[in-house]
Amino acid sequence: MKKPTLIYFKARGRAEVIRLVLAEAGVDYDEHPVGKDLPRHEGQPTDLVGLREAGLLPFGAVPVWVDSDGFRLAQSGAIARYLAATHGMVGGTPREQARVEEILGGVDDVRLELRRLVPAAPADRPAIVAELTDSFLPRWMGYFDRFLAANRDGTGFLVGDSLTLADLALYYLLELLPDNRFGAAIDAYPRLAAFARRIAERPRIAAYIASPSRWALVPFPR
Repeated sequence: MKKPTLIYFKARGRAEVIRLVLAEAGVDYDEHPVGKDLPRHEGQPTDLVGLREAGLLPFGAVPVWVDSDGFRLAQSGAIARYLAATHGMVGGTPREQARVEEILGGVDDVRLELRRLVPAAPADRPAIVAELTDSFLPRWMGYFDRFLAANRDGTGFLVGDSLTLADLALYYLLELLPDNRFGAAIDAYPRLAAFARRIAERPRIAAYIASPSRWALVPFPR
């Protein structure tokens, strides 16, 4: 049977939480790389224009997930939620599921704020960095720390008694910050740092992080 396939750039980006879910679930899948001047992948185009013209991108953008039976799904959040639900990572009750969604919304808010650095003019970036460093990120790390502390004294997961998509999304954010020289925002919250270490040490996550197949970090511009 054909493997399920993730269509995305040769980068972490919007697909990385999806990959973390797949790693934790132990899913064997194929990556269909996207970019200029790449060879065709199993007879299909690898450039965005070609993928769009072939009707392979529901909204004309990536990531796109294709199940082994041909079920095709776009939008990074929808893909991550679908895969997490398929593998039991969305919470066990309606309230737990709502809490997972709440935390995912918060993580998205922080990532959107960080992405302000990408389109900003170089002269404007120092002010954005200062705002992120001095107020925005410390405030949001405090929010996440309180969520963690409220569940089993902060020694386990964000929601309930088992790992959920919220844990993987927050882990990726906590990994992203020091990788982009914002690690000081976590230093004041040892509980968050311990949480990130626990997630990173899970056998399948650790294997994925150490894998040569993981795409290299592309930091935000400064």
